[in-house]
Amino acid sequence: MQEDVDRDHIDLIAGVYDAVIEPERWHDALDAVRGRFNFHNAMMSVISLPTGGALINLSVNVPEPFSGMTSPDYIEDIVRLWGGPDRIGKMPLEEPIVLSEYSDTSLWPSSRYYNDFAKPQGIFDMVAIALARDKTMIGNIGFGRHESAGRPGQFEREGFRKLAPHLRRAALISGILGQSQQRAVTFETALDTARSGVVLVDATMAIVHANAAAQSMLTRGDPVRERFGRLELRLEMLPGQLKSAVLASNDDAGIGRRGIGIPTRRLDGSPLIIHVMPLEQRSVRGGLPSNASAAVFIADGSGGIAPMQDALGLLFGLTPSEARVFELTVDGLENETVAATLGVATSTVKTHLLRVFDKTGAHSRADLVRLARQISPTL
Repeated sequence: MQEDVDRDHIDLIAGVYDAVIEPERWHDALDAVRGRFNFHNAMMSVISLPTGGALINLSVNVPEPFSGMTSPDYIEDIVRLWGGPDRIGKMPLEEPIVLSEYSDTSLWPSSRYYNDFAKPQGIFDMVAIALARDKTMIGNIGFGRHESAGRPGQFEREGFRKLAPHLRRAALISGILGQSQQRAVTFETALDTARSGVVLVDATMAIVHANAAAQSMLTRGDPVRERFGRLELRLEMLPGQLKSAVLASNDDAGIGRRGIGIPTRRLDGSPLIIHVMPLEQRSVRGGLPSNASAAVFIADGSGGIAPMQDALGLLFGLTPSEARVFELTVDGLENETVAATLGVATSTVKTHLLRVFDKTGAHSRADLVRLARQISPTL
């Protein structure tokens, strides 16, 4: 039975990355996730900032009479259901949040969105995952739960936690490619026309292809360089993470959070963030060379707090929730305020903080502040 579960999970991950290469596959990929965890519908949105252009805007199993209710006319009602923009903005990235546990259910009957959209379809709960939230993009995914399926439990939470890094990587890469992917005939063309640097490498880090932006970087040796035909970061703030992510690319499930938000800097000190997308197991190639194991994306790193969270996850193995507690603690907030900010019990914050101390080797809040200054590419 465990092998079947693992196989299903791997297939879901593969479907997500195939959809990055061929965006028309997104519907089937999300539908497979929805079905696996027994949800009624699924909705995914990735918005480019500051333009507000939709990079991904998709609804699955939403009947035609209700499809218009995901429009801007209902956004205010949806935001209110989740506790308002401030509370939504504090949700940990990648962490599945159950609406009935996060918001005041007594307010639902007064919500136009609940009465017009959810209740008529028998949807009585929802799980949402924040995928991106910075100055360059906002990405979210939500799954509506039918009353016949019961409340989401541990199976759904753990499944979404395993899948969330891959969904987030897909959202981030969609943001990096932006409009170039929408205009391109193939994924390879989208990579070549992207403004950010993209390098295709094999399992040994040998460079297979570099787009124009990346080739310019390689020529300057900043922030990446070529050494004996292999790709290297000039400055590895987290040594070995790039190579580790590429090596893990032969296993969709094994790559996990590796290769999301690897921090580095240009020679002038400006921050950059590296994302690694696995190509080894792709059922579609989009014109990519057959020997390319991974695509390495080199993006601007000044967008917001996400790079800190990613660095913490890479370096110390912090979960998204633990990383968020780290960040808020570094901002000077006490446990009670952190708990109120995240919408959890103070005891939960204390547990997270103890794990943060244990994983980082820090002994005090002052130690965490010093550690944050060493890690963050924007400090």
